[in-house]
Amino acid sequence: MKNRIQISFNQNQFQTAVASLNENVIKYRKLINCIDKITGFRELQTLEQIDKIITDKTTFKNVLLSATLLEVSDEYAFIQSNINKINYDVLDIQGDNITTKKETLDQVREDATIYLSDEFIKEYDTLLKASKVLNELVNPSNSRFLITSYDGKYSVSLQGLENSNRI
Repeated sequence: MKNRIQISFNQNQFQTAVASLNENVIKYRKLINCIDKITGFRELQTLEQIDKIITDKTTFKNVLLSATLLEVSDEYAFIQSNINKINYDVLDIQGDNITTKKETLDQVREDATIYLSDEFIKEYDTLLKASKVLNELVNPSNSRFLITSYDGKYSVSLQGLENSNRI
């Protein structure tokens, strides 16, 4: 990785993305709790597998009626509406410890950070050296005697510098 110089960090973008990832974790936890209440297992299953378990318990073919009879209709509705909305790829699942993957958080941080373009790194380094030299002036306000020509080249106004003591 090249030497990169950070210009700014978009805190709002970062916080919004992290909040969305946290919401994803919360939904997954609730989904697993709902599946556990219906199936007795704390593991992700497909909607078809859950449907079969529900209908097998009641022997009715209608899943919604069976879920209502088993008093798990709210859990089933949550599973049905959220099972395909959770981003499983960003989750780090270690048993009951569910978090967002570190790589994902690092990428979110990276996406919210703006860096100086590579083409300006050399200019930045040169300007940094120039500012260091200018800061060594005995009287820092003497930097105003730097003048630019029509083609952008810097030089020193000798007359201005000489006249600065007379004012």
